[in-house]
Amino acid sequence: MADTTPKILLVDDEEKFLNSIAKRMKLLGFDPVKASNGGEAIALAKSCRIDLAIVDLKMPDMDGLVIITKLKEIQPGLRSVLLTGYGNEKIRQATEALDAAYFAKDEMEGFWNFIKRLNMEGNLIVIRPPTLSGSFDPAADSREDRVPEPSRTEENNSVAAEGYRMIGETLAIQELRKNIERLAALDCTAIIRGETGTGKELTARIIHNLSRRKHSRFIAINCGCFTNDLLIEELFRPGDANVSSPDPFGERLGQPESNGTILLDQIEAMSAKMQLAMLKIIDSNKASQPHGSGDFPFDVRILVASRYSLGQLVKEGKFREELYYRLNVIELSIPPLKERKDDIPPLCRFFLNKFAKEFKKTVECVSDEVISLFMNYDFPGNVRELEHIIERAVILADGKKIEPRHLPGRFNKADVPSAELPKEIIPLDEMERHYILKVLETTRGNKSKTAELLGISRSALWRKLKQFK
Repeated sequence: MADTTPKILLVDDEEKFLNSIAKRMKLLGFDPVKASNGGEAIALAKSCRIDLAIVDLKMPDMDGLVIITKLKEIQPGLRSVLLTGYGNEKIRQATEALDAAYFAKDEMEGFWNFIKRLNMEGNLIVIRPPTLSGSFDPAADSREDRVPEPSRTEENNSVAAEGYRMIGETLAIQELRKNIERLAALDCTAIIRGETGTGKELTARIIHNLSRRKHSRFIAINCGCFTNDLLIEELFRPGDANVSSPDPFGERLGQPESNGTILLDQIEAMSAKMQLAMLKIIDSNKASQPHGSGDFPFDVRILVASRYSLGQLVKEGKFREELYYRLNVIELSIPPLKERKDDIPPLCRFFLNKFAKEFKKTVECVSDEVISLFMNYDFPGNVRELEHIIERAVILADGKKIEPRHLPGRFNKADVPSAELPKEIIPLDEMERHYILKVLETTRGNKSKTAELLGISRSALWRKLKQFK
């Protein structure tokens, strides 16, 4: 029977400290292995499974950050902690860029609270470093799901992004995290581009939570769901703080004290009239009050998202050129899931934990057969589709493991059509109707989710449902 005791690699050149921390790790139920330099640590990572690496910064042969980088190259996805007595803000930021947790040796209480939490959870996949790290994490809004930040930088960037993380260790996601950090500090307009379900709104929320506007409101608006009048007269006019209003966005962004962030999703659906209004707002930092009663300051950061190339839409005459150049200070591109399949296993573990807690199920893992099916599937709905699939599987699972039988029909080999034509030709409309019903079944009748998975607008889905009665 395989040893399931979590193995923790301790890397430190101070022998007394190393032995002391290893002894306490054993008492807490972990299996510590020790290395006094980077070379030894790398050799150990090549020879055995490591669940967590705790690395000192100052080492005789190589920097602790370099050691963490090399360990992750050997064991992708390895969770790491930098434990140092020589830390500063730059080192902390560099640590977080590696998706590693950061603790100072003069604040060991926070470090041991972190380690004890791992022991209580009984599974190292719950480690959540206080960084941008790691895709969609609304469950982290629950206080019990958060790892406490031990240092005095509690109000800094790492905690500002609390509640939203980008799960993944592929190079594309690591680079995306770095670009998000850079963009957050600039306070400029930006375009977030990615396929449906890749995490465009998540990216915008992380940018907001890392910016100077983090204590103000964040509002995400789908431009394809609102009329010009609602966008212009409701969103961009100041509210009266003394008057109770049924405003669906709560306190309007137009209020001078707001200073928040707005995400305009599906910006390509914005009408020419609204595009002109947005251009004027960006140029003047003012918005017009309704009925021509004057202007008011509009100090709000504007982020836009689209699954299309706005530059191409400009060439096709479908998007206003002047607005495009105002918005395109920086463009962030989010890779589709099919281009970062190595992130599928950690995403599965995250979503499984999330929904097992939500539905109070005892599901503990995803079978190798299911992972294999996922790795050979292109996920047209990206991370959001994977989330829905795991949610459905957790609900249907009657044991501790998610099996292929818990997946939607499209993962059942018996349901894959053969290359030959069937004896009875099915009309295209009937096939489309059947597929839409399948997706509706997967989303448990949620039409918004269904439209997103199908890659069509909600209104287009309604038309299809009406067509097929």
